[in-house]
Amino acid sequence: MPFNPTMKKVALILAGGNDLQFWPKSTQNNPKQFVHLFDDTTLFQRTFAMVSSQIPRNDIWVIVNVNYEHLVKEQIPNIDSRQLIREPLARHTAPAVGLALSLLNDRYADDTIFMIFPSDHYIQNIGEFNLSLNTACLAAFTLDGIITIGVQPTRPEVQFGYIQFDDDNYGFNRELYDSGVRYSINFAEKPDKKTAQRFIDSGDFVWNSGILVVKKSVINTAFETHLNYHFEQFNALKNFIDTDEFDEELRKLYKTFNRISLDYGILENADNVYVVKSTFNWTDLNDWDELFRISRKDAKDNVMAGNIITFDSKNCMIFSEDKPVGIVGIEDVVLINTDDAILLCRRGEAHKVKDLVEFMKKRNIPVY
Repeated sequence: MPFNPTMKKVALILAGGNDLQFWPKSTQNNPKQFVHLFDDTTLFQRTFAMVSSQIPRNDIWVIVNVNYEHLVKEQIPNIDSRQLIREPLARHTAPAVGLALSLLNDRYADDTIFMIFPSDHYIQNIGEFNLSLNTACLAAFTLDGIITIGVQPTRPEVQFGYIQFDDDNYGFNRELYDSGVRYSINFAEKPDKKTAQRFIDSGDFVWNSGILVVKKSVINTAFETHLNYHFEQFNALKNFIDTDEFDEELRKLYKTFNRISLDYGILENADNVYVVKSTFNWTDLNDWDELFRISRKDAKDNVMAGNIITFDSKNCMIFSEDKPVGIVGIEDVVLINTDDAILLCRRGEAHKVKDLVEFMKKRNIPVY
């Protein structure tokens, strides 16, 4: 299914998150999307390269917290500073996209297709991913809907969100239906194991990749309908664009926002949401356990980086940035050694690292 040659496409990369699930590698000053977790390329760099293969560079916009602007410039050295949309505070994905729309509104026509990408997910099978993205663009262009990309579940994962779809054809283009487009009827966040298995057994749930494709006019209408306060405030903010008062007005506005995601603020309330069923390899790379799952392992099923010496140990993930680490008679352990801190936990418990970090913050223990 080829792209419509008249279709104008724009990419928004969400790079402002400060997820510390990969502590102590990821920190408040260097969140996971900018960390080298398993090779010489960060998740943000992978996302930018993937998007750049589809979209002209001058139509790629990076939404980033002002505290991480320098990281974007370090990792994409030739990026134009004018392509950075700077958030003063972290308020989740809905304010981030609302800000981008307010700043780009006069630059693009109403039928421009906006593709919104997280910057901290891991995608393989890029060719198959591009086919799904192609389908999502055509669906957004022809259906005037909000198009999500869903991935076929391969296990009852409790750390991912799910989308339920209706397998009936609601009268839209048969070619889109045959390409996997379905009407979305429900969103479910991080179910327990039993519920996740029930989702998979039902056959009408996919993982929520967090990628959205939508016309500018459609997403503007969605903000006006479902997040009207944000819509009105961002409209008022346009009066300060290109003035000396803009940064201060933006900071004052962000202080009035609660943290709210696009999923919760718009997708769960809108009646024009569709999903493209996809089978490319995808993961919301959300903790050390998930990184272990997708990483290449040695003969003892260990994942190691750095100067590691193992003896009679298996199923471990060991990282060390400096000093040698010796492991003897250990199984199912995650050990992360950085210049600033050491993490030791049992495999299968890495999702609790976030709770550990929050506990440390409450005790005023530096998490760097």
